[in-house]
Amino acid sequence: MQSQAGEKIDFHKSNNFMRSWSPQVGEICREEAALSMSRAPPVMRDTPVVVPAARKSVEVPSRKKAKDDPYVGTVLGAIKAVEAVSGAVDGFQQWLKSPPPPPLPPKEKQKPVQTMPPFDIQDIPGAMRKIGAPFGADLMDKWFAGQLNYPPTSDDERKGINQNGVPYPPSMIDVTSVKIEWVLRFARAKSGVEKLISQLEKAAARREAAKALRPYRNRQDIQPWLECQGDIVRLHKEFQFQHAPVEGTLHQKLMQFVTRSLYNEGVPDDLTCALGSFNLYAAISRAYFDHKNKSAIVTHVSVYVKDNFTFTDKKNEASQYLGHWSRSHVAIVPAHQVAAMANIGWLDYPVVQGNVYAKDAVLYPVKNTDFRAWQHKHNRGGDFIIYTDAITLKLATPIKVAL
Repeated sequence: MQSQAGEKIDFHKSNNFMRSWSPQVGEICREEAALSMSRAPPVMRDTPVVVPAARKSVEVPSRKKAKDDPYVGTVLGAIKAVEAVSGAVDGFQQWLKSPPPPPLPPKEKQKPVQTMPPFDIQDIPGAMRKIGAPFGADLMDKWFAGQLNYPPTSDDERKGINQNGVPYPPSMIDVTSVKIEWVLRFARAKSGVEKLISQLEKAAARREAAKALRPYRNRQDIQPWLECQGDIVRLHKEFQFQHAPVEGTLHQKLMQFVTRSLYNEGVPDDLTCALGSFNLYAAISRAYFDHKNKSAIVTHVSVYVKDNFTFTDKKNEASQYLGHWSRSHVAIVPAHQVAAMANIGWLDYPVVQGNVYAKDAVLYPVKNTDFRAWQHKHNRGGDFIIYTDAITLKLATPIKVAL
């Protein structure tokens, strides 16, 4: 089944004021309308600005030229004046003898050429701000301004290995942009913390906690945050022992919208645009040792978020559809997923409402592969790892682990 440009199609567009989806009817846009990637990338972040040293000026004595002599200058000026008068007289006589020029033909009124307002992939952060997702927009701006960095596979993403087969550079580890206090403003994140705490006594979590504490078993107690000198990356590596997922990628939000009630799912919120689905982690924050019973008792935990800001697709799966975008809105085409499963490619076309030349009339489909294509075109764009700061929670029931 092959759909043609101009065919009517149902979709849902963001109502930015009501923070909800608005059902719409549009048309499949003609093929020449395409997401642009031609805009030059922004100035690369984390690059020091080198100011060139000022050059010292050296005075060179000027040689006196002949024309600087007042007498010589007067003579030359007189010669030029005579030549000018003679040339003017000759030109005037020729003008009197020449026939009048033919009249100019009337100018044809040129019709203005209509063009579709371009939509560049770098316009998406601006649209995200308009739908109420400023944190997500800031992180995407950071991605565009980064050096080229991406994991070739999902396994590389999990290990933090980039396209060169080496760990992400320090500039791709972000420990300042997102705060745990902001994350916990969202209800699903609060529920994720409750789920995380309820899983701390699982056998696998106990084994991980014992593994982390065993090197310090000759001490009286330990405060890992001080041990790691406030380095959350080190804390995660050495003392993290449990995690709980918080679902909510943009792709998952769109699928929820398609498969559940179309009118009860709101537009993607800022947490979705910023972190998508992410993990809440628990690391040991305080523990003391029971030497007699060869055990450790964990009394406090540090809770934080670690997330990959990436556009990596899973192997052998279709690239994630991230919605149709304009400068002011995001829209979803519910039939897009059905078309993808049936390998029907026409839904990769833009959708248009009304006059194709009007501002924001065209909405362009965006997928993970578009961001990867932009990276390869400009040799820029950096996937990065986000760590929030941590909150310390005292456990109502301390966790005892055998050493």
